[in-house]
Amino acid sequence: MSRTRRKHVSVKKSIYLFCEGETEANYFKMLKQKYRSFSVSVLDPSRSGIKIKSLDRSGEELINRAINDKKKNKQIKANDPIYVVFDRDKHDKKELLRCKKLARENNITILFSSICFEIWILMHFEPVFSSYSSDELFKKLSGPKYFDQDYKDFKGVDIRKLRPFLFDNVQFAKDNADKLYKIHHDMINDDPFTNVGNYLKEIFQTNEL
Repeated sequence: MSRTRRKHVSVKKSIYLFCEGETEANYFKMLKQKYRSFSVSVLDPSRSGIKIKSLDRSGEELINRAINDKKKNKQIKANDPIYVVFDRDKHDKKELLRCKKLARENNITILFSSICFEIWILMHFEPVFSSYSSDELFKKLSGPKYFDQDYKDFKGVDIRKLRPFLFDNVQFAKDNADKLYKIHHDMINDDPFTNVGNYLKEIFQTNEL
């Protein structure tokens, strides 16, 4: 007499991303489309998946907000992965050390870029081994080989405007970031630095970018 076997259904964890600004949030929303996360809702705590919040806060404030949300929001389970995305900008070394300690103590992963998130954006076009100021990055990304228009116009824009420039170059960006990470892997002291590419596969549960 045959026995009916139940199919094993894996339940995906909810994944929460707390972003410093609209640029970061829009980038990750674009990746949600790229990796076909159709069942995932943004800012909807009633459904599982990747939640992305743009909070316009410093790294330490961002981590504290994530900690408070985890305590107060019953939808966030104890083992749900939480990521915070911010950059060096005006943070000094003491602030970054506090951020690392606070995140580690609360099982939160930091996605960090120096000097700003645009160092990761630039890697979609070319390898990066030199440090840039934010203004230098914006000027470079505005050039004809990149966005070919004032990059500031893309800050906080609709994600559809990002797709033609970045959508198909995520693996290229990760390869470039991996090369940099081999020599610059200290978020406190290294510039340029980014570890964004290190976590994309686990966030979006994919083997290919």
